[in-house]
Amino acid sequence: MVSFSIVTINWNNLDGLKETYQSVASQTYRNFRWIVIDGASKDGSGEWLRNLDDSQAEIIIEPDKGIYDAMDKGRLRAIETPGYTLFLNSGDSLAGPDVLAQINAELTASAVAPKFIYGDFYRKESADNLKLISARPIERAPLGLPASHQTMYFENERLRNFRFRLDYKLSADYCLLLEFLQGLDLRSEVMQLSFPLCIFDTNGVSHKRRFEAIREDMDIRTRFLNFSRPNAFALYVLHYMHTHSKQLRSALGR
Repeated sequence: MVSFSIVTINWNNLDGLKETYQSVASQTYRNFRWIVIDGASKDGSGEWLRNLDDSQAEIIIEPDKGIYDAMDKGRLRAIETPGYTLFLNSGDSLAGPDVLAQINAELTASAVAPKFIYGDFYRKESADNLKLISARPIERAPLGLPASHQTMYFENERLRNFRFRLDYKLSADYCLLLEFLQGLDLRSEVMQLSFPLCIFDTNGVSHKRRFEAIREDMDIRTRFLNFSRPNAFALYVLHYMHTHSKQLRSALGR
């Protein structure tokens, strides 16, 4: 049986944390750990976690240095056991109660155990509006995230060799992905699933600060993918224009 480690970071988002927990606790496949890293929240999250009666929950409540410091604490805890790690932040949810069961079935049927798994997702655009987003081919990762990081399952033995780089405040997840993928056979060691894996909450920090994030992406491409500065800047401009256009259409209700 495949084991999953689900890492959830939280800071002052009790409602989102409860929503994430409900999606995890409802899974029909039970071979998982739920690792929660709470950054000493002041909204009652810590009290709720301390009172949570769930043997699959592993809870750490202490101050951290930000989102990716918390996520790396979770990574270090997750890689103590074999299997796969998912980073599912508070406010995000698994797409349904059978998600882990479906992934386990795909892994069981696979001739080669992949190092990385990802797939489609729902983007929560409002309380009552979910938009299905298809994952892009993994070969396009140098151009941007192929899916939300909440769909991404990292094989733990390989994940031990990488960390979240804390000099990136908004795009350290993208940097981790690119480093993790380097050296892999993308055809045999990456599994793309064609069903929705999560519901992505667009209230996250990197989504709200998208223009800052794409500037970090530019630096990551020159530093880790050896993009020339002109090519990295040209891609930055394209992402900037796309983001601006998307935000304008959203503001106009189109």
